[in-house]
Amino acid sequence: MIKFILLFALSLILIITAIDLVRVLGYKTYPIQPDEFTVLQDEVYADLVNGETGIDWNRLDGTLEFCDHQYDCSDFRLVNLIRILYEYGHLIPDDYLDRIEHTLFGFRYWWDEPGGNSMAYWTENHQILFASTEYLIGQKYPEVIFRNSGLTGREHMEKARSRALDWLMMRWNFGFSEFYSNYYKENISALINLIDYAEDEELVIKSKIVLDLLFYDVASQSLKNLYSTVSGRAFANYRRGEATLSALTAYLWGDGKKLEPGKLYGMMVTEKYQIPPVITEIAKDRSPVIIKQSNGLDIAELRRKGYYGTDTRSMMMQWGTQAFTNPEVIRNSIKTIRENNMFTNSFLSDFRYLDFTLISWLRLEPVLSRILNPQSNGVAIQRGNTYTYKTLNCSMYTVQNHHPGDFAYQLHVFGVNIGNHFSVFHTHPAAEKNVRRQSPNYWVGYGRLPHSVQDENVNLSIYRIPLKKGMMEANLLDYTRAYFPSEKFDTAFVADNYVFGKKGETYIALIGANPFAYRDEDNDDIIQDGRRVFWITEVSSKTEDGSFAAFTDRIANNEIAFDTSSLELRYHSNGKEYELTFGADFRIDGNVVDNAYKRFDSPYVQAEQKDETIAFTHNGLDLYLDFNNMIRDF
Repeated sequence: MIKFILLFALSLILIITAIDLVRVLGYKTYPIQPDEFTVLQDEVYADLVNGETGIDWNRLDGTLEFCDHQYDCSDFRLVNLIRILYEYGHLIPDDYLDRIEHTLFGFRYWWDEPGGNSMAYWTENHQILFASTEYLIGQKYPEVIFRNSGLTGREHMEKARSRALDWLMMRWNFGFSEFYSNYYKENISALINLIDYAEDEELVIKSKIVLDLLFYDVASQSLKNLYSTVSGRAFANYRRGEATLSALTAYLWGDGKKLEPGKLYGMMVTEKYQIPPVITEIAKDRSPVIIKQSNGLDIAELRRKGYYGTDTRSMMMQWGTQAFTNPEVIRNSIKTIRENNMFTNSFLSDFRYLDFTLISWLRLEPVLSRILNPQSNGVAIQRGNTYTYKTLNCSMYTVQNHHPGDFAYQLHVFGVNIGNHFSVFHTHPAAEKNVRRQSPNYWVGYGRLPHSVQDENVNLSIYRIPLKKGMMEANLLDYTRAYFPSEKFDTAFVADNYVFGKKGETYIALIGANPFAYRDEDNDDIIQDGRRVFWITEVSSKTEDGSFAAFTDRIANNEIAFDTSSLELRYHSNGKEYELTFGADFRIDGNVVDNAYKRFDSPYVQAEQKDETIAFTHNGLDLYLDFNNMIRDF
């Protein structure tokens, strides 16, 4: 009898698994983007703003075709299409307006609506873009029944309003998960559209308040007009200190040059949002300053903060931090994907291999995540306690003590801006230089995060690279590297395990555990071999050290001790004794440094997470914000 029961149970397991396998292998994914496309909605909008006549409306064909197919980043294309509809809809020929409306009424505005595609709805910037777009299209056509969803425009408004308010509340309480990122552009464009066109006072005022907080981030982290700093999501140009938001910062507090056509064009033409003058003054501040800040939440905090379920609000927080496969949330991810027909989304298609009945019944997903520890666990952007030291001619920035040794997708946890010219940073690449991967790769993210800490002008970073790569890890390189563009310095040279650079009156030194060598003839890529190594970075200037020669002599004579077994690093400089142990404490002169910061901690603003009010002040100017009571006073 027992033998029969066991045989029956085994047969049942095999049958269920076989059925699941057929279903899983049958999923077909949608393409993310076409091989070639041309979208010109930004140029059309700019022409309209600037009074161009004889608009060729057919230039919007590429945009509408792109959105009809619901390719990823369709929400980016709809930003200025909405502005065209609201400001210049009366100029659109009737037949072409019908074409636009056909696209808008068939669009899938959120993951819970019918249909399938490979749009990324979930990252922080996409969330507010989709909410802003859905709300404003619903407001424009409140009585129309949208053919894809079967909902009226007014019903779309209510859905989108709830998500937008949740998103705004999360930013007020905890800051941006994608802190200081390239994607602030998308947040700005979504919010300025709500501010300009929404007829809901609460949405408008709260959007203004959160936009103020975003611009404080940009202003406080900018060196003159160079906006490059630590970030939850940073790409190669951002890390190198090349153009990201420089056109916008120049427009707002630089030379005032007009913006080129793009998603940010609404910032230039809006009449309903004014950047508070105190934010502009903060951006122009050239005095030495230390700016500490807490951004986002750790995965371990989600339950305590009330974002641990599978309701839309909770999933916006979880997926907004890009936590998908981490053990704490993986069951929530699979449940949401399954219920909303998203196994066909190319970004999420690998989850199909966990969509087996027995895995779900036995609740094995977290166990498998812990055992396999896929590199995708490093996609999650966890709470960033950021430290920025700015002077007249340079800035140094670090995400303090940020999950040492973990994978990292697009994080940027340490760097230095040399004036507003360029940046320097070091990293453990996730792939070789010639390997083509989106991220992480040679320039983006990390193979393994360092233990990185900073005090004013000194950063200590220790790398511990394991001998064996993870089960699902593509590469595991046995060296670290620094981007150090020698030709952009006035003077730069390598001396064994030291490299020095001078630009104007700004000086920088990098020190390693092992000798440095340039990778190739470009002389911008310094390699340090070894799996258990450190990088020490110190910046100074003519004011502090006098001549560049005096600086290099002082640095060369500073005491350093490093134990490759215990990974304990000691560094003595300018009368301070720094001690860092990988995965443990950072001490200065024997005292443990607390790297868990308040929401805001700078000379301009002091606030805790979830404070009722936030007040900024500088140079006699003030900004007072009260989110819940919708007060914005300056």
